[in-house]
Amino acid sequence: MNQLLTMMRGVVLLDTGTYERLRDRKDAMKRGVFVLLVCFLIAGSSVFLVSLVNNVRPFTIEQADQVKQQIEEGLQQAQQFMPQGDQFSQMFADQFLENFEAGLQIGAAVDSIKTPLQRGIAGFFESAGAWVTRSFAHLAAWLAYGIWVLLFAKLMGGNGGVDRFFGLTALYAIPNVLAIFGPIPCIGGLLSLVGWIWGVLIYVKAVQVTQRLTAGKAILAAALPALIVFFVVAFFTLLGVLGIIAGAGQQ
Repeated sequence: MNQLLTMMRGVVLLDTGTYERLRDRKDAMKRGVFVLLVCFLIAGSSVFLVSLVNNVRPFTIEQADQVKQQIEEGLQQAQQFMPQGDQFSQMFADQFLENFEAGLQIGAAVDSIKTPLQRGIAGFFESAGAWVTRSFAHLAAWLAYGIWVLLFAKLMGGNGGVDRFFGLTALYAIPNVLAIFGPIPCIGGLLSLVGWIWGVLIYVKAVQVTQRLTAGKAILAAALPALIVFFVVAFFTLLGVLGIIAGAGQQ
């Protein structure tokens, strides 16, 4: 246990010696995948508990009215930024509220239907399934993103092994354990952001050590896939907006 804590301390403090020792282990990838899954299971445990409570508690008409009231308040605030006397905005808001209220009533009616499993048992399995699925989704995203990072690292002269690369980059999950505080208003989001930024630093450090790159090249290799995705999405979004504007102009 002490050895594990010492290892985690060296990782979060970006100690180069710790990264090099982990890189040279034969079981680097196995250990990394285990750490990643455990960390994200821990990080998602609070969301699991909140989801379990919500799934066990029946969705009543009173709750539907509260949700409707919150939506109405949000629309009223949004209309303050609309031109005065804009009939289209008012018609849209009224129609949206009418459809939304009907959906809430349907949801409450469906939620009251008796099922073969008791609500508590069904709610537990539903929440637990989502909890585990999210953790494996993080695993899949890490693998998919890592393939591109490794490709760019190799193009920049990286010469590390694939298993060592994935074994060390998986350690970015350690500070992301702070996401366990996510459901706490204000401070939870701040701590989650700190954990994410810290995780990015660990990821870059792992790329640098495993591929034996300079810090600048490691940052570039780690960032390029995200930048490419961003610009591709922005490009097609711009095309879509231009298409909508052109269509509106023709009408």
